[in-house]
Amino acid sequence: MKLPDSILDTRTDTKKMLVSINFKFVPRNYQNKDGMSLLYLHVTRDGKRKRISLGFYVPRKFWCRKSQRIKTSDPDLEQINLKIGHIASKISNIQTTYFLSNKYLGLEEFEEEFLRGIPRMNFFAFAEWFLEKQKKQLAKGTFRKQWYTIQKLKRFKNPIYFQEITPNFILSLRQYLAKLGNSKTTVESNLSTFKKFITAAEEFGILLPVKASEIKVGNTTGARTDLSGDEVKRLIEYFQSSFIKPEWKLILGYFLIACFTGLRISEIISIDRKQFDNDSLEYYEQKKDRVMRMNINQSTRMLLGYSDRLFLDKKSPIYMNRELKKIVKLCGITKKVTFHVGRHTFATNFLRAGGDPVSLQKLLGHSNIRQTMIYVHIVEQEANEKVFLIDKLFQ
Repeated sequence: MKLPDSILDTRTDTKKMLVSINFKFVPRNYQNKDGMSLLYLHVTRDGKRKRISLGFYVPRKFWCRKSQRIKTSDPDLEQINLKIGHIASKISNIQTTYFLSNKYLGLEEFEEEFLRGIPRMNFFAFAEWFLEKQKKQLAKGTFRKQWYTIQKLKRFKNPIYFQEITPNFILSLRQYLAKLGNSKTTVESNLSTFKKFITAAEEFGILLPVKASEIKVGNTTGARTDLSGDEVKRLIEYFQSSFIKPEWKLILGYFLIACFTGLRISEIISIDRKQFDNDSLEYYEQKKDRVMRMNINQSTRMLLGYSDRLFLDKKSPIYMNRELKKIVKLCGITKKVTFHVGRHTFATNFLRAGGDPVSLQKLLGHSNIRQTMIYVHIVEQEANEKVFLIDKLFQ
């Protein structure tokens, strides 16, 4: 069956639209004392224009507007023509790359490719370039976590070229991460970061043997560890004791604040002590880029009264997490504790004390109640297990 010409024309036009960038070289009107003008690249698309300085000069009197080259037999000036030809070839390669990957090439994309040269061969070069590009949009903790993941992946194989990344390669990477002794959730979290960069590479038109959608990532959250009321009381007693060293008192104080408020470590270290002068606390939530407000409870006030260094002296999250592990171990708590356990502890103890899920959702800043219901299920499971207490009456 023969297709109408109009359909074929539309398809052709659609393809042309993907790479329809026009460019020309234009010397600046101003000439220096040697008669040389700075050369610019003028790029146009959809009625818009970008003007990019190429950083070198051409003799204006020898410039041919039609050929876009210098008309001269001078071998020294011929080097400039070779440089212009190289730039034209680079532009052609950019257009071809976007054409073959069926991606739209706009002026912003073109400028990024032309000036900064997106790494298209080496996975690590691309991942580090893309992560740096995102730095201002990511929370510091997220940036740091993804940077460390890149360094971990380098120990598996360095360099990794995009053309190597096949389904078998992904399987080998997963096995390597598991052999390092990482927990299942850590392995999946590392793969999630790896997949993020593969997805970004696809969006920039890099052709790969595997699609990002084919990289399956499992659960990255794992079981939520929390502390019971008795375990928190044990930590409070140590915090209030006279023999706790000042450095540990500061770190434990911040962790207990997390247990009493549900604040993340990134939020805690961004708060200043004077923000507690009022009855409510206003703080910046990095993860969702918004300002939050909460009432200050008496437990938090109590901690502030026992330490005048809280929210004045700050330590790095890595250091505080490392020292926190030593503190809880000294207090006889065998659970694997990080600062984020404080947030989980607040959530579960709030429900154990009779709090409702809707209020907890607002306090934690969850956009979806399903996130909050995870804590409800944890507390419900504890209640279900207590049915066996009745057996003790008849034994």
